[in-house]
Amino acid sequence: MRAVMTRWRNASSFALSVIAETDERFADFAPYVASVNREGTVAFQATVRDGTSGVYTGDGGRVTLVADPVTGRFNEVCSHPDINGEGSTCFHADIESGGRGVFLVRDGEVVAVADSAGPLGPTMNEAGTVAFRTDRGTGGSGVYTGSGGAVTTIAESGDRFRIFHGLPLIGTGGAVTFRADLEGGGEGIYVSDGEQVMALVETGDLFGGLGRFPFASETGTVAFCAHLRSGASGVFTMTSGEIATVVDSSGPFESFRGVLLDDAGGVIFYATPRGGELGVFAGPDPVGDRLLSVGSPLFGSPVVDFALNPVSINHAGQIAMRVELEDERQMIVRADPEGRASSP
Repeated sequence: MRAVMTRWRNASSFALSVIAETDERFADFAPYVASVNREGTVAFQATVRDGTSGVYTGDGGRVTLVADPVTGRFNEVCSHPDINGEGSTCFHADIESGGRGVFLVRDGEVVAVADSAGPLGPTMNEAGTVAFRTDRGTGGSGVYTGSGGAVTTIAESGDRFRIFHGLPLIGTGGAVTFRADLEGGGEGIYVSDGEQVMALVETGDLFGGLGRFPFASETGTVAFCAHLRSGASGVFTMTSGEIATVVDSSGPFESFRGVLLDDAGGVIFYATPRGGELGVFAGPDPVGDRLLSVGSPLFGSPVVDFALNPVSINHAGQIAMRVELEDERQMIVRADPEGRASSP
């Protein structure tokens, strides 16, 4: 396994802008993350002051309601929303008949994709096809895709897979990357073209455990956190069958939570430095490359919590994050790398 020549960004080149914050309108953004599309529009879940929750979008100016229990066919949004370049959004929500459903908002219309869906949010590609994880009523679980018509099975628990984790990630061509545990023991990251499921990375001689939220870029690279059999841990990539180390625990970081990539190969990871607090980093220096961390000041108050996952970055490296501050404000924040406008 080789060390990869990583394209690090300068953390000081990022400009942070507030997309939305708790105020007279919004009471809460927790516990879900925000997503960002190729245009820099951010989609997020929010609970308003009357107690109802919905999906909203913003770009640093006006915040727009996409769907809520009044406009949709559901009771409460219970996942992050994902958003594609056309502005379509998808999300999980509690439904009136019980259980949860997957919904797609396309051209202002709320479309039911599937019902009885599992607890984690879906992802969507530019064509508007949604990938999601679900628990079946007869037991077991699976990964599926749909866009409002027939639902396609990608993988189900049974002979090969025992359980699925994280988010199934659907690419522009329709391939779905997902993380699963195996029936016979072991863990893996897999990709399916809808007909054949292929292993990308599995535990074995090299890896003892894989992070639950791998990232799949449109350029064909898969990035993931993992523990090595040697006891070390780190961030790794797999491209064309070759595994490379991005950053590992031989340096100033002791543990790794997740990793995101842009289409130019820029890396963002969230990790804990030795003796420090969990943070988001644009490079291997825990001080100079820090975007934010628990305890660091942001907009006049220390950060006490933040959240992001694979839907939180776009191809240009813009990052959407949910942040909670010590003064009890919550914010949806977008980090714009140099060359991307931070205002609408």
